[in-house]
Amino acid sequence: MLRLSVCLLALAAALGFLQSGDDAHADELLHVASSINYDVNVGDTSVAVTWDVTVTNNDPSTGFAGGTVSFYGGLSLPILAGGSEVSARSGGTTLAVSQAASDDLLDRVEIDFNRNLFYGDTYDFTLTYVIPETRTQTVLVTPFYVYVPLITLGDEATVTVTTPSDPAWQVSYDGQECPKDEVSGTLRCSESETVYLAGVLEVHQPAATSTIDFEAPLAEGSVAVDLTYFQGEDAAAAHQLEVIRATLPLIADVYGFAYPGPPKFSVSHGGRQRVFGYEGLADCDGTGCQIVISPAATDVTLVHELAHLWSGVYQARWLSEGWAEWAAREVARRTPEGFLTSDRGDGPQTTLELQLDDWGDPQSVIGASEEYVAITQAGYDLSLRFIETLAEEAGVGKLQEVNRELAETGLPAESRRYMDLLEDAAGINPDALFELWVFPDSYDTLLLDRREARDRYNEVAGRLVNEGLSEEPLAKIREMILGWRFGEALAALDVVEDDVGTYFELTDELEGLRLDADALGLLVPEDIAATIGRWEFDAADGMLEAARAALGAYGLALEKVDEPRNLWQRFGLIGDDPGGELDGAREAFESGAFERAEERAHSAVEMVDEASAAAARRLLIVVGVFAAFGIALAVAYWVALVRQRRLADP
Repeated sequence: MLRLSVCLLALAAALGFLQSGDDAHADELLHVASSINYDVNVGDTSVAVTWDVTVTNNDPSTGFAGGTVSFYGGLSLPILAGGSEVSARSGGTTLAVSQAASDDLLDRVEIDFNRNLFYGDTYDFTLTYVIPETRTQTVLVTPFYVYVPLITLGDEATVTVTTPSDPAWQVSYDGQECPKDEVSGTLRCSESETVYLAGVLEVHQPAATSTIDFEAPLAEGSVAVDLTYFQGEDAAAAHQLEVIRATLPLIADVYGFAYPGPPKFSVSHGGRQRVFGYEGLADCDGTGCQIVISPAATDVTLVHELAHLWSGVYQARWLSEGWAEWAAREVARRTPEGFLTSDRGDGPQTTLELQLDDWGDPQSVIGASEEYVAITQAGYDLSLRFIETLAEEAGVGKLQEVNRELAETGLPAESRRYMDLLEDAAGINPDALFELWVFPDSYDTLLLDRREARDRYNEVAGRLVNEGLSEEPLAKIREMILGWRFGEALAALDVVEDDVGTYFELTDELEGLRLDADALGLLVPEDIAATIGRWEFDAADGMLEAARAALGAYGLALEKVDEPRNLWQRFGLIGDDPGGELDGAREAFESGAFERAEERAHSAVEMVDEASAAAARRLLIVVGVFAAFGIALAVAYWVALVRQRRLADP
């Protein structure tokens, strides 16, 4: 959302400003006291700068010694690049001056004293110059906006400003390297530095603006933009319009997903109060997106703020800022050289120890403590470097894949969720990276639990996939892991891992059952495998037990039915069909009716086992029938004899 101004840091570069054969200023052999005034003239759009300087020679080596005369004959002072009408006077005497560019930020002015400065001497002079209407990387003097670094030099230095009294003009300046007296407004420096960036002065008239409305192309259409800028900045605004039009499609390409913002957004120039002391800010809410940038901001800063139109997929500040800065620099690499102004470079990296999750929410840096400013600068530096590291480790394509998933779900990612998505997308173990860059020490144990839970989950899930099993039992565990409830997940994994062991035990038992059944010419029904696959292990265990019992009974019955039988046994089986019972047992087994199969197998065995007894019973019945018939015949014969005798007697 915000980017801290860094373009002025180079102004503190050490310049050898003392002019003498032996430069002794660092040891205060030449004491310099300066008082500088920056006077903003809005009438002629310029800033007049006046230096009142007192130089005291504390160098005992200067003077007359052994026929040699040594002294200081002049001094070098820094002025802002592009300064004109440079002149110097001491008393009523005009001094000789020469001006040379030191770099893009500062010029060097050599002042020749009109007398030699010996040990113990003091010399006073005044240097004046004018900053005309200009726009450079660090200085803006325009009709309605002035932005000037307050540069000074000396062992003791004070800086004052003179600004318009008209309330239509807003004035802002704070101490950078020199504290500000809140009563007088004077900046005071006394640390024996060579060059001070005492502060930054901003003077502007907020109401003096103009607006351009235009359409910016996107890969899937266009978006409406209104650009509001300070009057007199037409050329700069026209360039920024082209920057917006050219870079929006590139930003979308860097993030890996289409423009997600509203159909219209605004970009406006604003003073330090509006951007809270930063170079720019971007804010999106339910009503739309507004970007505010300092007129002194570079094009790459504008692109950084435009990139925040894609930042809604992130919740963590480091993700939002790291991605916006990485995208801005990547876009700069993709545009023609010189098209985008930039203050980015390979500057010194922060030495402040900061875990990115401890960065905190953005606050105004106007009047902020040195500690907060240092933390803010460290956060921007570290967030960019970490995104660069992730791009190198995981690959840009994988980072874009994560971005697309975030855009599709509409759920902004904090650090933990982003870490999970990155691991899933890239297939890397990001523990060490996030431990080093993001999370505080309090996460150490949590990260160990996370790794154990994820590794165990993946191992179990892999086994299930290989077996073609349902992963449904892992669904709730997956939710626990994604919710970083690793204690619950590990306990649940204990249960599932036991169940997986049971699964393989039952599967092995089923395979053995199939082999035994095949040997008997039987097919094991698929109901058992389906029940195991549904993780209904108790039911599957009961089915296997019943199937094993039925198979044993069938095997015994098959042996009995297939045994050779003598005539007597065959006689006993008249009316019985053990083969039919065996067929019934087969049908029942293959349909899963294992108890019925066992019953019919037992029935077949009983028929065979009782064949002899049945034959004996049948023989007894026959004998009994014949005996009864013989008895009946005997009785009938006896009755006939009796009747015959009675008839023969008179």
